[in-house]
Amino acid sequence: MVKPILACKDPYETAKIFQGAGWQIDFSKPPESGDPLVSVSLSNNSILLGITHGYVREEQISYIGCGVVFYITVPKDEFRQIYDNHKKLEATSIELQPWSDYTFEVMIGGFKFMIASE
Repeated sequence: MVKPILACKDPYETAKIFQGAGWQIDFSKPPESGDPLVSVSLSNNSILLGITHGYVREEQISYIGCGVVFYITVPKDEFRQIYDNHKKLEATSIELQPWSDYTFEVMIGGFKFMIASE
């Protein structure tokens, strides 16, 4: 299993954006723990939200996520509701891909996600 850690200026605020689109917050370490980290998940997919400090130089922050797309599959019976939950984040329209999956794309916290039905 791959579980990416996405560098965010504020992982707690970024987690709220994910949560607003229907993602679950699995755990959240307190800021004073010295390891500010939040785990969020959608269906059986989870990612960690970490900090930029110490990992990304200030002049590189605007390029975070550039050229990377996280491909996430969700159950077919949940796909429409998940899409509706992401519309407020300016999700693209649903498209049938040449490989037969239905997908949409959405930017969350500066990162691009392609969410697909299984």
